[in-house]
Amino acid sequence: MEHITQEQWKRYKTMDLDTEELKQIDEHLAKCEQCRKQILSEEQLQQAITRLSSQIFADTTNDCITYDLLADYIDERLSGEEKMRVEEHLMVCARCAEDFRSLSEFRLTLQGKPKGLTLPTVSQQSWWQWLKDFLTSRWVIALEAGAIVLLALLFAVHQSQQRFASQLQQLGIQISHLHEHIKGLEGQVQKLQQEQIANLRNQLTAIQQRLEAMTKEERRLAYISPLPLMTLKDTAGMVVLTGDKQLGLPVTLTNEWRKRVLELLLEGKVRQPANVKIAMAKVSERVVMRGGAEGLQTIQPISPVKISVPPDQIVFRWKGVVGATQYRILIADESGTKILWESQPISKTHLSLPAQTLKPGGIYTWQVEVVLGEEKAVSQPARFWVLDKQSDSVIRKMERQFSHSALTLATLYATYGLWDKAIVQIRRLQEQNPDHPAIKLLQESVLKQLQR
Repeated sequence: MEHITQEQWKRYKTMDLDTEELKQIDEHLAKCEQCRKQILSEEQLQQAITRLSSQIFADTTNDCITYDLLADYIDERLSGEEKMRVEEHLMVCARCAEDFRSLSEFRLTLQGKPKGLTLPTVSQQSWWQWLKDFLTSRWVIALEAGAIVLLALLFAVHQSQQRFASQLQQLGIQISHLHEHIKGLEGQVQKLQQEQIANLRNQLTAIQQRLEAMTKEERRLAYISPLPLMTLKDTAGMVVLTGDKQLGLPVTLTNEWRKRVLELLLEGKVRQPANVKIAMAKVSERVVMRGGAEGLQTIQPISPVKISVPPDQIVFRWKGVVGATQYRILIADESGTKILWESQPISKTHLSLPAQTLKPGGIYTWQVEVVLGEEKAVSQPARFWVLDKQSDSVIRKMERQFSHSALTLATLYATYGLWDKAIVQIRRLQEQNPDHPAIKLLQESVLKQLQR
């Protein structure tokens, strides 16, 4: 179809078309702008657009007159009350008034002007104007409302997609942090496992070394004569001495220290280094310090007397005097003529010397001064030797290594002139071996050194 003919226009306006032909004309009007202009003028089209805009942005109401009710009003089929309600509404509603005018013109075109259908405030328009208003006011609004709803749905979907994408991104970041945390935990677990494995290896190595040492000791003891010359209990284990002077000890000592232990057990002999022997000889010599003879028999120094002491463990002890109110310690050089240090008056019978007061390796003389009322008296002087650094180092090392063996410590202390400490270890051996002849010989030898 090129364009709508005049005959077709006439039949279209009077609605005298069959269904197929009406469909073809509607499709042509949708495509042909020239034919559409024959239906609506430019002025009418602008009015429709203006009315459509006002209807879109105005508040819509739900109490407008329906098409069926308006048709019944035109056909005068309403009761008095309903007719009055329709007329009142037409006076205030421009849209329903426009629908009334369009429907009236449509009826006028088809049947002629109906009787009594006049509305002073409503202008009479053509049927085509009613059709244009009807289409624009109802169908287009519905389509535009649907489009708005569709756009709103699309916007909501887009926002949901953005939120979902953001949540996915945050979830990815959290998963990444979780992976890093898991890696850190795996590293810590691996480190702990390595440390535990290293500790177990060290423990197994120590156990293996002890087992090897025990095996060697058992093998060595297996070759010892089944009839030992002497056995005794050390705090570390059994000590066995055979007739051929082979000594079996529960600890591992060097040959030099094994000889010292053997000589002390068999002969009660203490074999000392040269510097210790010289120092012990000097501290046993008689010395004179200041003071008169009064009170000499009652004031008695206890320790250190004719012994050696560690540099940082010098403690003076003396026997208290009845009626004494104060004591004071005097320390002089080896000759006893030069006072090197004096204590403040104290009431106790013991005093710990501050560290580094005396030089290691030196021989010193000391005595106690006592105040008896208004009189003073002094004790007999006594000497002691402060261990030199090398001897003190050897003693500390062996104390850490053989603290569980009383026999080894007794030999160590006797070797370096620590007679008071040697006596303490001998008493431990006596508890293990009551009335043992070797222990008695050992004790007599140490006491003899103290009484020189």
